[in-house]
Amino acid sequence: MQTILIISLVLLIPAAVLAYFAARTWHWGHVLVVLGIYASTIWFFWLAYETLRINAIYRSQINQLDRELANVKGRNEALAKGTEDPSIIAQLRNDEPPVLVAEDAESMPSLADLDHQLLLATRVRGPVWRQVAPAGIDPQTGAVQVNIPSPVPAGIKPETVVFVFEEGPAQLPAADGRPQGAQYLGEFRVSEAAGQQATLQPGLPMDEFERARLGASRGPWVIYETMPADRHEVFADMSEEELKQKVPPQSVEEYLRHGKAAGPDDPPERQVGLDENGVRLPPDQLAKAAKKIYQRRLRDYATEFDESTRRRIVMVAEIEAVKKDIERLLASLDSANKLQTFRKGEIQRLNTDLAGIGKERQAIERHLTQVGQQLARVRELLDAALKRNSELAAQLATRQLRSGRAVSPAPPAGPLALGTVN
Repeated sequence: MQTILIISLVLLIPAAVLAYFAARTWHWGHVLVVLGIYASTIWFFWLAYETLRINAIYRSQINQLDRELANVKGRNEALAKGTEDPSIIAQLRNDEPPVLVAEDAESMPSLADLDHQLLLATRVRGPVWRQVAPAGIDPQTGAVQVNIPSPVPAGIKPETVVFVFEEGPAQLPAADGRPQGAQYLGEFRVSEAAGQQATLQPGLPMDEFERARLGASRGPWVIYETMPADRHEVFADMSEEELKQKVPPQSVEEYLRHGKAAGPDDPPERQVGLDENGVRLPPDQLAKAAKKIYQRRLRDYATEFDESTRRRIVMVAEIEAVKKDIERLLASLDSANKLQTFRKGEIQRLNTDLAGIGKERQAIERHLTQVGQQLARVRELLDAALKRNSELAAQLATRQLRSGRAVSPAPPAGPLALGTVN
């Protein structure tokens, strides 16, 4: 642009000289016409130059847009129909926003394939309702009313069994065992459903802890019609640190070892055999495997939650039975304490009676001693009286013989012998 202006100004100098000399012989009108033709010619060339310049700029832009359009069409076609072209895959990986393609991927599936995979995944996963807000909870029964924002209509059906989770990242329990982060709230039955509202009834009776946890949860919730399944792919791209933050310490080892070489002490059901080409072998050909890798056990969460609930119910029943036993034992202990108190009082009374009886016995023993002494004295006096009686009887018999009277029979021995003498 500046070059054209400089050339135009330079060319104006000879034009001015030509007009100066022509004005001596030409009419001034002719001079103006010639100058106008000269100026219009320069203007024409300048417009032509600008036209070519603008055309070159636009054509360059058009060519660039054509190339970009071709690339976009190629990427769109690759997204729609899939591709094995590494350059297109690299472009999609570096696009904004980027297409999630694995670094070592040699091909990319089509939208139809992805739709099919999504259909299979959603069919296995089952219907899901997200951003569910609790609208009211019965603290006694655990029944809860919920509002479902999407889809419209919600599509949740009465008498459906659903599984309710808090929405958010999971966290390991605290050091004191208290749960942290999003929690599993339990299994519920849809008792009523109308529009975007539904009423959920607990599938099993809730204990005090579960009712308190449900009442403290403010949402949002995620409702699954099918319990989420455990899959190896969920944890495939997680680092060791991420696994340690998400998996309980007692289970993290099997997650870290998954896909690595199996050890000799690993059970056969945890080992997967591969041939020389890395193809998985059937379980009955594990002994022929060129390489054995460790595979963690997939968990059936619905079964494990049911088993946990069953154990909890059994534990609660055992706790209630132990509480009843404790109540009965406390009642028995109270009765035993009362009986012990009564027995102690009875023992005290018996000890008092025993002390009185002891005193009476001592008195009786003293009296018995006195009676024995008196009895001995009486026996002495009796023996003396009998001896004297016998002597008197002998004297009497002697006197009767001397007087010539008949001798009477001897009086009987004893205390009455004195009264038989005439």
